[in-house]
Amino acid sequence: MPRTHDGRDVCSGSVEWRLDCEARHLLGLDGYHCIDARGRRIRIGPRRHRQQYLQRVQVARGHAERDRLARAAMRIWDATVPCPENWTQVDERC
Repeated sequence: MPRTHDGRDVCSGSVEWRLDCEARHLLGLDGYHCIDARGRRIRIGPRRHRQQYLQRVQVARGHAERDRLARAAMRIWDATVPCPENWTQVDERC
């Protein structure tokens, strides 16, 4: 049985598992190169690539699903980002 990032056991066909997988995919997106309107090769960074992905989700599935996916990705990000040793204890994650 698959386990989500927060330790819950879920069915592999469940909505929770799909959302968790898609959120991890979103966080794993790298940048890419493309050709602009003037024929120049430009680089799209990972942040912009993730924003574009979320925009496509919004067009295909609606604003609520886009927000749900973005919140899931942020929960995974918050759970996995290591805290540097020189941070103060202000942040709850540290």
